[in-house]
Amino acid sequence: MDVLARVDAAWQAHRTDPIALERALLSLRDEVALSCGTASSEYVTLCNELGSFYRSCGNYQCGEASFSAALAGIEALAGRSDAYATCLDNLAELYRLDGRLDECAAALAEASALFSDAHSLEYAACLNYQGHLCMARRDPTGARMRYQEALAIVRENGSPAFELSTAFANVASALMEEGNLADAARHLDAACDLYRNGSLRHGPHYVSLLNSLATLYDRMGDVAAARAPYGEVLDSLESGVPVNPDDARAALANAASFFSRTADSQGTARVEALRKALTQ
Repeated sequence: MDVLARVDAAWQAHRTDPIALERALLSLRDEVALSCGTASSEYVTLCNELGSFYRSCGNYQCGEASFSAALAGIEALAGRSDAYATCLDNLAELYRLDGRLDECAAALAEASALFSDAHSLEYAACLNYQGHLCMARRDPTGARMRYQEALAIVRENGSPAFELSTAFANVASALMEEGNLADAARHLDAACDLYRNGSLRHGPHYVSLLNSLATLYDRMGDVAAARAPYGEVLDSLESGVPVNPDDARAALANAASFFSRTADSQGTARVEALRKALTQ
C-alpha cells in the first residue's frame, strides 16, 4: 500500500474541505490499522499526518492523541529511535501552540537526547522547535542561538532552498526581538534572495518575507531600502501569486501606509487597484 500517495491524494481532493479531509484521513488510518497493524510504518505515518492536521486546525486534544498513537507505534516498531524523536518534536510543537510550555520543553529535551546525529536535518528541526519555545518564553537570545545552530546544519547539509530560506527567516525573527534590526534585515534579504535568484518559485512565503523586510526597513527609517521590497510585494500580487486574502490585505495595508507617508502616488494607485481586485 502506497500510504503517502493516498495521503497526498486525500489532501488534493479535500484541500478546501477540512471535514472531508479529516474523514478521509481517519478512514485511511483505520484501514491501515486493520491491514498492517498499529506497529507499522504505515500506521505511524497516518497518525502523524492526522496529528499535523489537527494541530493546524487548533484541535490540540485530537492532535495529541494522534501523535501519542504514532509514538506508541514507532516505539513498538523500532524503539526510541530517531523516528521516535522526530515524532516527539511534532508533539512538542503542539504543546507550544497550546500554551503548555513546560510540557513542550520536556518533550524537546527528550527528543534532543535521542537523536543519534547532531548534524542531521532532523536535529536541526529540533533546534528550530527549541527556538520557537524560547521565543514563546520571551528569550530571543536563546532562540537566536538555536536558530543559528540550525541554520549552520542546514547549510552544512546542502539542504533544499526552502529549508534554507526558512532558517534565515527564523534567525531574523530572533534578531528583531533582540533589537538588532540591521542583522535581521540582512538575514531576511538572504531569505528573499533564494526566490529572486530562481532557487524557489514565488509564492505566499515570498510575499510574507518581502512584507517583513519592507516593514523592517521602514521601521529603521530607511525609506529607500523599504521602497524596493514594497514594490516587489505589489509585483507579486499583480502577477497572481496565490496568497491568503487576509495576508494580502495586511501586506497592502503596510504598503499603503508607506506610499502615503512618502507621497508616492504611483505606489498608492497600485495598492488601491489591488485592494479593489481583492473585493471582486
